[in-house]
Amino acid sequence: MYLSNRVSRVRQKEAQQARNNRAEIVRALSSGQISRRDLYRWGIFTLAGTLALKNGLSPFARSAFAQVPTGTPRSPLYGATKFSEPMSRLEALDPIPLTRTAAGHAAFPATMLERNAKRLSWHTDFSANPGNANLRNPVTKRGPIEGRPPGEVFAHQRWDEYFPKVGYVLSMGQCESDTYFNHKMPTQDSNRVWTFGSGRFVRGKLPPPLIKARYGEPILARIYNNLPVERADNGGFGRNELQTHFHNAHNGAESDGAANVHHFPGTFYDYRWSTALARRDKINKQATDKRASAPNGSGGLVNVPGDFREIQSSMWFHDHRFFFTAENVYKGMLGVINMYSGPDRGNDRIADGVNLRLPSGNLLDWGNLDFDVNLVVSDAACDQNGQYFFDIFNTDGFIGDIPLVNFTYAPFMEVLPRKYRFRILNACMSRFLKLAIYRGGTAMPLQVVANDGNLLVNPVTMTELDQQGTAERFDIVVDFSRCTVGERLYLTNLLRMRDDGRGPREELSRVDALKRSAEDPVLGPIMEFRVVDSVASVDVPGVTHRAGSLDRSIVPVSLTEQIPIVAPVRERVVEFGRSGPGDSRGANGQCVPDCAETATFPWTIKVNGQAAHSMNANRISLLIPKPGEIEHWTYVNAGGGWDHPIHLHFEEGVTIDRGGAAMAPTERLARKDVWRLRDAGKVKFQVQFGEFAGAYVNHCHNTVHEDFAMLLRMQILNGIAGTPHATVTPTPNPTPDGVFFTTPEILPEGDPRQQQAASVTPPSGTP
Repeated sequence: MYLSNRVSRVRQKEAQQARNNRAEIVRALSSGQISRRDLYRWGIFTLAGTLALKNGLSPFARSAFAQVPTGTPRSPLYGATKFSEPMSRLEALDPIPLTRTAAGHAAFPATMLERNAKRLSWHTDFSANPGNANLRNPVTKRGPIEGRPPGEVFAHQRWDEYFPKVGYVLSMGQCESDTYFNHKMPTQDSNRVWTFGSGRFVRGKLPPPLIKARYGEPILARIYNNLPVERADNGGFGRNELQTHFHNAHNGAESDGAANVHHFPGTFYDYRWSTALARRDKINKQATDKRASAPNGSGGLVNVPGDFREIQSSMWFHDHRFFFTAENVYKGMLGVINMYSGPDRGNDRIADGVNLRLPSGNLLDWGNLDFDVNLVVSDAACDQNGQYFFDIFNTDGFIGDIPLVNFTYAPFMEVLPRKYRFRILNACMSRFLKLAIYRGGTAMPLQVVANDGNLLVNPVTMTELDQQGTAERFDIVVDFSRCTVGERLYLTNLLRMRDDGRGPREELSRVDALKRSAEDPVLGPIMEFRVVDSVASVDVPGVTHRAGSLDRSIVPVSLTEQIPIVAPVRERVVEFGRSGPGDSRGANGQCVPDCAETATFPWTIKVNGQAAHSMNANRISLLIPKPGEIEHWTYVNAGGGWDHPIHLHFEEGVTIDRGGAAMAPTERLARKDVWRLRDAGKVKFQVQFGEFAGAYVNHCHNTVHEDFAMLLRMQILNGIAGTPHATVTPTPNPTPDGVFFTTPEILPEGDPRQQQAASVTPPSGTP
């Protein structure tokens, strides 16, 4: 026993020393003293893009140490225990009314002292007059005040049609001084957690914010970068530049947040979130269908053009800084958005033939949260000082050993014996989940009503949810009325991950998950529900809800209508794979942005069976020649033991099949924006692009894979001659002094125009 304990202490010391050594390299990388290409040249990364198994550097050198999921010493808990802290509800931000000026700008209230928001970026004004100090970054005195690139290409599309009616001013900043995951754990250093705060010059706070949006009420989100100017002031990981992606909203590329448009400390970026309903140019153009609508605040509806079958609900926004997404989102750069509509109104009392009356509450006209609860599930790790930790050297996947719900360590929540709706977001960087709610040893029925924020045609009752990849969402209804006051139930994770983060290892029973929780604490129970006889309202402070009060909510047999599968205009195959030893496929990434020289990356993508490439923001891998055409895409996992949750920006796809493999009932013919490929699997879906255009991306949402180049650029053309988006748009390249543009390359296999031209060109020598 003595010898065993001594060996264990030695291994713990070695693992901690490895983490310290890596931290020195992290600081040098973050500050720009070295590049990722240097890491390859020094042998810290192998040619295959994996971390070299060196004692003193890599905790994954199994012969020496590492016996927990993080590959580092177990995160200290400082006496904190599961279910000892109440879960924090997300704070719903108050919208700011905007007015239209005579010049067509959006004006904040004068008391806020905010500049007007404009169709063209303030960068355009700076480019025309760079000597004007009022247009210059007030912190660094370099470059423009707004990070949105200048000119018509990054002007807000359809500005007058979707003129912003409400605004939000958010700051991305260092965390508040009292930020912690449990009251017994240490408060976090200000640069360990970066997240959003409401206001212009404020600290970030946890849990992340919630925005309640509704169709027909476009939003102007002004996001300030209040992070430290020096890259090295990051607490060991993260990049102080951000570009905010509203996952998976129907927005123009200039507001999608993933077009190589990061901005720097001291600047802001004006995102116009259109709240447009997809297919507004093809279906219900005159807005006569009451099902395509939004609450008006007075018990009625405002109709909007578009297809009611494409209504979205549970959404979120997060940083998308190329090559640093995982680090930044893990630090807290995320928020949640609930999108409300006539059918999904957030009021479970109004019975007008349109409202579904899903559990929510009814004290407010719309957007009630009393019984409609956002659960942001993630995993974390801390160093031996209790400070947030992330291993940037892991190219397979980062797995933490602290379960968080709304950034609270394994919390509890008090619920009444009635129906609740839970909007569950997997916000882990690499971990897949499989969740169930147990009442004693019995799994509670879960009625799944939405998948990735899209209503299912019919609710699906399950006792265990399907595997949930990173960024996937499930909206479920749980009926606690069968429970008695005093009972406790547990949200339980049943999916065991591979220690290297490549993907799921096995699905476990409740008993086995509990046994395995000693080696992986994110297995087994991660949240407790306490059935009580009264709860305070979050919608109207001072009101108390009590057990036995009438539950007016229902779960209708039919939630929406099916979008049919039709013959496509074209099909595409996108294969997600990995470079092997001696394989040059990853060597052509060119690493735009951030790398002046060609670098080798582990992750690659093939289009239509042609050469594999790693990410380059200046290369177009998929071109959409005009709006409205229906395509069928097949995503393929090249195998090797990895799983990839693949995310398509801007549009959802209707899931068709998995190449003959089994499909969960929550996925069959469902609209989604993230698809788990499964090991060596494939998935086919139908997609149609429309309304907006520009540069978007398609990538793996295991953000560790994304950051190591498993990402491609799409280009959508709008088909309107004489407009900037009728042709391929130039690539913005942000610098602290302003944006410059480069001309992108287009891969021929991704350009249907070239394929069509080739098919009609007669062979050489044909008369």
